[in-house]
Amino acid sequence: MSTLIDGLPALDCHAHIAPDVTAAQLQALGSAHIFAVTRSLDEAEQAVSRRDARVTWGLGLHPAVAAARAAWDPDQFARLLPSFALVGEVGLDKRAGHLPVQQGLFRDVLGLCSHEAVLISVHSSGATAAVTKMLAEQPHPGVILHWFLGSHEEIRTAVESGAYFSVNSGMTHAASAALPSDRVLTETDFPARQPKAKRPADTTLVEQTLADIWSVTPEEARVRCWRNLRALATQAQALDRLPDALADLLLDL
Repeated sequence: MSTLIDGLPALDCHAHIAPDVTAAQLQALGSAHIFAVTRSLDEAEQAVSRRDARVTWGLGLHPAVAAARAAWDPDQFARLLPSFALVGEVGLDKRAGHLPVQQGLFRDVLGLCSHEAVLISVHSSGATAAVTKMLAEQPHPGVILHWFLGSHEEIRTAVESGAYFSVNSGMTHAASAALPSDRVLTETDFPARQPKAKRPADTTLVEQTLADIWSVTPEEARVRCWRNLRALATQAQALDRLPDALADLLLDL
């Protein structure tokens, strides 16, 4: 169960939770706030009616899920979009192949989101150059680059386009240290193995890593990440779409 630090709960800006999770299962995670991304429009349909105070559900099209790509329906996405404050997981994945198809779908998603006050959790595995190029061409003020392992030049391009970065304990010290501290958020990517998170919002290890990098305490690292989220949500004008409990917390920072 997550614990409060300076009155702030753990912040997990990218995790995978089944859309049929029970209220009791969520309650067991404590006071943490979690961005629960989905992998397909079908999963998003299952999540669209949920109203969980401590979970922000995502509208996703995971680039590595072939079935999700095959079932892509821009009209369905557009219909669902007004009901979500978060779009994710979307983006590009080199190992999944069919990169031109993936790029076309990601371009569609960015186009449909272009005038929407949402946050967007972006996957870029093996395709950081292509992702940052597309974001430079179609910028959106709510982008969060999840588990980003791009070069210094690609980081600079992403920052210039307005993007933030969610980091986890599976990333190397150098990869996390390369990111500007005022653009960093915490994540677990649960249930991915490499970050070794035992549950969604198990951010203790990544908070300690950030504390070491920034020469602050883990408590101060958590506060900084929450303030970064407030800045991002304000930049994207997404506060009014977020769950009330999350929006109120951000406004009180």
